[in-house]
Amino acid sequence: MRISAETRRRFVLGTQGLWPGRRWKGLEGAREALSTCRLVRVDPVDVVGRMQDLAFASRVEGYRRDHLDLLLYKERAGFEHGGASSIYPRDLLRLHRSWVQNEGLPKRWEDWYAKNKKLAQSVLQEIGKRGPPESREWAGGARVENYRSSHTEGLALYVLWRRLDILVHHREGNRKFYELTERMSGPPQELLSEQSTLEEMACETLGRLGVSGAEGVSYLRTTEECRGRSRLTKRELRQRLVGDGRFVEVRVEGEKLASIVKAEQMPLLEKVSQGALPRQWRPLEPEPEAALLAPLDVVIANGRSQVLFGFEYLWEVYKPAGQRRWGYYVLPVLLGDRLIGRVEPVLAKGTSSLLVQRAWWEDGVDLRAVARPFARGIARFADFLQAEEVAFGDVGQESLRASLRREVRLARR
Repeated sequence: MRISAETRRRFVLGTQGLWPGRRWKGLEGAREALSTCRLVRVDPVDVVGRMQDLAFASRVEGYRRDHLDLLLYKERAGFEHGGASSIYPRDLLRLHRSWVQNEGLPKRWEDWYAKNKKLAQSVLQEIGKRGPPESREWAGGARVENYRSSHTEGLALYVLWRRLDILVHHREGNRKFYELTERMSGPPQELLSEQSTLEEMACETLGRLGVSGAEGVSYLRTTEECRGRSRLTKRELRQRLVGDGRFVEVRVEGEKLASIVKAEQMPLLEKVSQGALPRQWRPLEPEPEAALLAPLDVVIANGRSQVLFGFEYLWEVYKPAGQRRWGYYVLPVLLGDRLIGRVEPVLAKGTSSLLVQRAWWEDGVDLRAVARPFARGIARFADFLQAEEVAFGDVGQESLRASLRREVRLARR
């Protein structure tokens, strides 16, 4: 099957609930978004919302921060896991436990556990006796130089969490409290075999990418033993999934290498390629509205912003100020199936005002044409932040700022 770059872009966005607009609403919508998107990256930095909240806000109308807390810590609809911490739907717990048991953790953490197993087991027993503790409750332990924790018991909690012996029970701000996995999710299911684990993890990873080409290979996971030839191992694994029929090769215009898509998604891809909008993707609002994407959203992370949109995006929050090209916390602006620019939103200190401090528009963007949908998106973003006022800084000429202020007022009536 041959598809256009536009079809690929729309299909990827559609499978992630981002095109042609928001189709989920409220708590139930957040629940469906988690089940559909399969992974949401987590980061503690909170400038205009945590990264995980920004991901849901871009997809779910009326999303609030407490919706995610309800899903994770009351309903147990998902769990947090991974070195690059992410939220996954609950049905993936068996697969992740199988991975840990069959493939193990990165070598440095396996070595740490082997040397400190007695300590880790004593921490585990203590959790079993008295319920969810927090890392700082053991702050009197031996001090260590590690960015994960400053004391050995904190590292034990981290490794036990990576091993899925414990899960995050709840959070208070960015403070995590842990509980035994069995208490939170019930008796463990039978683990998958090593081969099944490797292949099912690959299917899950490539499936959430929608259509993926060469850039998708880097997302795959392999065993520590294969790291020396990991890219070849990943390519062989990807090809095996095509060979057994779980994925299908498609050709994207202008690209030499074939992309792949999950076989069960082919009817949906064919519909999009014919210019049709799948019924289940119909947006709640017919009028176009921009969305601000989370920094590590799956549709832009790992260089996908360049592959899908021809858009260079760098998340510069952890860069020294002098090395930043744009700004501290800059978010891409999605309108329809295009990234039209990037903005730097901030919440004014001591106030409830949202300031769109700066904007950088892509070449060829008609600012008069995008002003209304962009303003509607900013109004929606302000509602998510519960900001009473919206102001615009260096986003363009005064005529554009005046137009945006007017459109925001209309959208928030």
